[in-house]
Amino acid sequence: MTIFLQQLAQYYFDKYQTNISDFCFVFPGRRAGLFFQQHLSKLTQKPLWAPATLTINEFIQEFSEHQIADKITLVFELYQAYEEIYKTGTSFDEFLPWGEIILNDFDDIDKYMADARQVYSNLLSIKEIEDDYSFLTQDQIETIQSFWHSFNPHKLSEHQQEFVKIWERLFDLYTSFNQKLKEKNITYEGAVYKRIAQNIINKTPLNIKYPKTIFVAFNALNECEKKLFNHLQIANKADFIWDTPEWLLSKAPWSKNPFENPKKHEAIRFIEENLINFPPPNDWHLAGNQNLPNIKITSVASDTAQTQIVNDFLQKNSADKSSTKTKGVDSALKDAIILTDESLLLPTLHAIPLEVGKVNITMGYPIKNTPAYGLLELIFDLQKNSRKTKAGKTWFYFRNVLPILTHQYLEPLAGDLNKELVKNITRQNKTYIEANELQKSKLLISIFRNLDNCKDFSEYLSDLLYLIHTKIADEDNSMVIEKEFIYQLYLSVTQLSDLINKLNIDIQIDTWIKLFKRAADLKSIPFSGEPLKGLQLMGILETRGLDFENLIILNMNEGTFPQSGATNSLIPYTLRNAFKLPTIEHQDSIFAYYFYRLIHRAKNVLLLYNSSAQGMQTGEMSRFLFQLKYEYPPEKLSLSTAVDHINISTPKTYFVNKDEKVMGILKQYLNNGERKLSPSALSTYFECPIRFYYKYILNASEPDEITEEIDPRIFGTLFHETVEELYKPFINKEVLPEDILKIANDKKKINEALQSSFNKYFSTQLNHSDFTDIQGKNALIYDIIIKYIQQFLVVEKKHAPFKLIGLEKKVKSFIAIDANNKVNIGGTIDRLDEKENQIRVIDYKTGSGEDFFAEVDELFMESKHKNKKAIFQTLLYSYILQNQSPEGKSFIPGVVWIKKIFTSPDYALKKGTATRNEKLTLKIVEQEYITELREKLKILFDPRVPFSQTEYPDNCKVCNYKGICGKQ
Repeated sequence: MTIFLQQLAQYYFDKYQTNISDFCFVFPGRRAGLFFQQHLSKLTQKPLWAPATLTINEFIQEFSEHQIADKITLVFELYQAYEEIYKTGTSFDEFLPWGEIILNDFDDIDKYMADARQVYSNLLSIKEIEDDYSFLTQDQIETIQSFWHSFNPHKLSEHQQEFVKIWERLFDLYTSFNQKLKEKNITYEGAVYKRIAQNIINKTPLNIKYPKTIFVAFNALNECEKKLFNHLQIANKADFIWDTPEWLLSKAPWSKNPFENPKKHEAIRFIEENLINFPPPNDWHLAGNQNLPNIKITSVASDTAQTQIVNDFLQKNSADKSSTKTKGVDSALKDAIILTDESLLLPTLHAIPLEVGKVNITMGYPIKNTPAYGLLELIFDLQKNSRKTKAGKTWFYFRNVLPILTHQYLEPLAGDLNKELVKNITRQNKTYIEANELQKSKLLISIFRNLDNCKDFSEYLSDLLYLIHTKIADEDNSMVIEKEFIYQLYLSVTQLSDLINKLNIDIQIDTWIKLFKRAADLKSIPFSGEPLKGLQLMGILETRGLDFENLIILNMNEGTFPQSGATNSLIPYTLRNAFKLPTIEHQDSIFAYYFYRLIHRAKNVLLLYNSSAQGMQTGEMSRFLFQLKYEYPPEKLSLSTAVDHINISTPKTYFVNKDEKVMGILKQYLNNGERKLSPSALSTYFECPIRFYYKYILNASEPDEITEEIDPRIFGTLFHETVEELYKPFINKEVLPEDILKIANDKKKINEALQSSFNKYFSTQLNHSDFTDIQGKNALIYDIIIKYIQQFLVVEKKHAPFKLIGLEKKVKSFIAIDANNKVNIGGTIDRLDEKENQIRVIDYKTGSGEDFFAEVDELFMESKHKNKKAIFQTLLYSYILQNQSPEGKSFIPGVVWIKKIFTSPDYALKKGTATRNEKLTLKIVEQEYITELREKLKILFDPRVPFSQTEYPDNCKVCNYKGICGKQ
């Protein structure tokens, strides 16, 4: 394999020997210069002053007396110039995104030496033409007005006039902005380029200190660079070395038709012009690859699968290293992993096998992907959603508080304090938490406080990051990377704060956050290491000028590589094209060059793309892969699909034996034991014995969660408690129709009862008017519950008069299962009333269910109990009451179906079918019901019968334990 930079070093060393020390080599990126110096150092045994190696931006900066300012400073200066000219009163926050677009346009105009006055004059003309309807005939105008009544071809709207004003003065803005920068001795990159080009045109000396400058591996040149190159070429002070894929310059070597003249490739769009205008030295002969690389295109189903392919690829290459061991720089140019998407950096790192040894990362890790940045985003949301009352209290939203308390950096530092706070907030179902409740430590005091201005916000973040960094350093010396993440964010916060103070601008906290996020988008955390050794892991821009034997390139998807969409600009495509400003085709050609230049000297190339369509990902392979697929020699190209071998096994059913410990717990339900089996517990057992084991034997409960909106369970509880509160005064009294009418007409009392129940489950009563209102979906549900209660009272009036015996009445009894054991049963009955010498056992149900059954055994069947449980439970309560009551009383089970309250006033249950049935009483089914129940209880307490899983998947749908059980 011929290495481009090695050939370059050999050529200039052989030709100029020690004089090379005075030269300057200019590269597109810093990495190529580093490898070039390493190659050069191996060519001499004597000490030699290394030549200067610069990037093009560093080289250009040497000719400028002005300092290139950071982007935020430039946008702010542009904002001031904008307001001086337009006087719109626009805030800096509103101007920021527009300012960046305008600044990018100015940069392009300068670098490509377009006449700014003409560009913006033409832009204004285009906008005026777009708003000109003079070409319309009267008939056309009338037709348009028939469906667009406000259309007036002779009058521009207020908004249109405002836009035209903006186009009119863009050149004035350009001039004023540049003048402001000159006065402050700062500039932007495009202006530096333009000034150098203008000096060349005006024949002003550049004072270049190098006798010879060698420009290496460039591709697309802007007009200013062309002026500079031409100037140095005429003065015989420059060489130009182009790194080009030879087989793209000439007729493709794999062409089947020898007379075919294929279309010029987009990758060499700029190279051909460069070779003509700036030819390399006559004795320079670029060594190309003798053989085309072996290329394999592989489709994978996910990003995770891509990293697995990386692992396999590297393990295979490592197995061959014993016979091809190389040292130093050669080993660094053997294998490379190229990431077109920086978010894959950490997953790829984890996929690299240990036997690979040294890994050099050249791209840095985006700071926005770090947990530390994630913590700052949580802090941003905390502050934006905080509320301050008139009484001076600060409240924080629970969805912002809980993630902070449980963050991976903060929770370990607080011991059990944060866990206890989370537990209390969740148990009390607090949606807003007062600051004093959270300020339980120095760290929490520094986090949970309200901020009013931007200056305090900067200090707040700096102090917080410093405190966390210090605590992490004290607690755990192994968290080196985490400390670096925090340190880099601390620097970013400090730099932004200093810049805002220096500019003396007054901005809102929201604007500060936006500025910080934009700065963070451009910031990466560098990895330290030896760049000239080991496997290279880099982004596509770092590959310029470098060659590798084995390449694996990830995420070769359309939209990712090349990126889709043109650069945001106020200058339309037609104008950009006319003034030779960069367009989307320009961008595509640059990335095509990067790709083909990278692969043309390799031996083996593996190209991966994600074929799954998720979110913005289309699953389409890059157009570069399509080009290879249809143009590359078939014998050198292979296509494959990575297949994941997934074994889907049927979940094994399992059971729990009733050992001595389990039987000990079960015996607490027998004879004089302290536990009672409720109807709900028995329903759980009938539906799934293993669920009963989890819930009542192990006492395994779900973790508490804060409920911001009313779920069906709370809906039923709110209805139930409100009705109970309304009926409390009538216990042991006759309830007449006029009593119920009086309750229904007392809207205030109904609202107070429901509000009291709301306050119990939702922390809405925060002693301040801003927080007492029920909001969002809960307000709608509140109104719905009111309507249900009113309809319930309408139905109740039809059932009156009746005597109200009890509400939430606790009852207990027992059932003998053999000569020695009785099972304790009991529970709480929602309501008992007496009508016509019959006692109704009423249960309130907000869920669905059936109010009839054909045979008693249906009530105990796993497959049917779920829909019959209301019948089973009210019958059991009726049986318990009968055991405690004198003979002669008749017990009638009944259910108030809340969902059916508008369509059915009947509380009764039936035995039979939906159409042919009789009203259910305990007496009708008592003997058969108790016999079936006794048999089920015998099985429950039989130590030989284990707890098993249900055989009916429908019973698993809403089970809290299905994640443990594995049935679904």
